[in-house]
Parts: sequence; structure tokens; C-alpha cells
Amino acid sequence: MISIIMLVYNAKVFTKHAIKTISKSKTDEDIELIIVDNNSNAQTKKMLLKLQRKAYIDKLLLLKENIYFAKGNNVGSQLCDKNSDKIILINSDVEIRNAKWLDIMLRYHKKGATCLGVCENNPYTRGDGYCFLINKECFYKYGLDEKFEWWWSVTKLEAQLLRDGYDVTAIRNHENILHHFGGMSGKAWKKSKGLEIEGNEIISWFKNKNINIIENVPIDPKYNINYKNLYIQSILKLKNIKMKIKNIIKNMIERVRRK
Repeated sequence: MISIIMLVYNAKVFTKHAIKTISKSKTDEDIELIIVDNNSNAQTKKMLLKLQRKAYIDKLLLLKENIYFAKGNNVGSQLCDKNSDKIILINSDVEIRNAKWLDIMLRYHKKGATCLGVCENNPYTRGDGYCFLINKECFYKYGLDEKFEWWWSVTKLEAQLLRDGYDVTAIRNHENILHHFGGMSGKAWKKSKGLEIEGNEIISWFKNKNINIIENVPIDPKYNINYKNLYIQSILKLKNIKMKIKNIIKNMIERVRRK
């Protein structure tokens, strides 16, 4: 059995979309979806309660404060079914694009962790954390270091696994399996602890151990899922326009300074 843990903070439209795409999963594995809400706004909480009533969500924990990524997932792991043997940490702004995504990840999984996406040399090549599969006994052994409330907690976990002889595999090209929109939960994460850390310290965690990178994986196209969410497309277009305007203003300011 696989326990899927999704940490939520606002982003109502994208969170609802992610949950509904996960519901289209086709696998022989039993799965449960655990939602940990980091004190989202009232609209998001209402949406989550509605989806739970409709059985899209198996377990829902509504927190009264934002405890960020590391602690939120650690808390969520305590809600896992006693029969589950694997955990997936998944972001709330993803879109499942192939119903067999779980089976694809399991196909390449060895004891340790398997993830979608690769972070290159920043400061050490590692797997990304927006879709992170790990054996439950490994997660319970290490957990996420809450001194690093955001992404470095996943990085440290990968390093611990590698140092102790476990496998860490990352699939680089995965857009036909899962898409990560990214950055849809706002900027509250910038207040999290542990973001400021020297690159050399992070490199030292790995002790020259490296992850296994798979460039591409074959998929069965008959399980592809096609979406037409016009609302999400409009949000993304607006965000792109805002970014372009921001860059134009930034370039104009730089030109003025040069003069």
C-alpha cells in the first residue's frame, strides 16, 4: 500500500486540480491520499472538506498554523495506514498526465527513494522534491530535518539515504508522466528556516555519493490523461504576463542606472 501525502497552503484551484488528477490513477497498489493543510484561507479549507465528503481525500488534517514543508510532511507521515510500506510526498500544484504514473515510478524504485525531476549542481546534483517516493521504514528512520523547513530537508534526506547504502533515483524527463506548475502557493515559504546555508555544507552531506539519473522512461500512451482546464490556463497566462512586465521594468531600471 502507498500513502500519498500532500501538503496544502492556499492555491485552491491548483490544489483541487491536483487532487482530482491523482484520483485518476490506475494501479494494482492500494493507495490513500492524506492532505495536511497548513492553515490555508477559508475557501481552500471549504474546498478540501467538500472533496473529503466526496471521497477524493482519505484523511484530512487542518492545522491552525503554517508549519511549513518539513514538519508538515513529518506530521502527515504519522497518519499513514499501518499497512502502507511506501510514502509519496507530492506538491499541491502538480498535474498527473499518465494514469500509470505510480507504476512507472515503482518500476524504477529500489529501496530508498525515487523522484521526478533533477536539480543540477545547485550546489550538488540531487532529485527534486515535488514528487518523492520513499520506503516508509526509511522515512520513519530519518524523517525530514525540521531545522531545514523547506527544500533542503529533502536534499539532506537524500544524502542520508545514499550515505547509508540506499538508492536514490531521479527521472529527468517526466512531463508526459507528471507536470509541476511550481510556485502556486505564494511566497510564505520565504519565511521558513534553513534556507540560508553554505553550499559546501550541503556538498559535505553527500560524501561523494551520487544519485542515479534516468533520462527518459517509456510510457503506455493509452493511459495518457488530457485536461482542458481553462481557468488554470488563464491564471498561467496572467502570471506569465506579470513576469514579462516585471522583467521589462527591471531592464528599464538597469538601463537608467547605467546612464
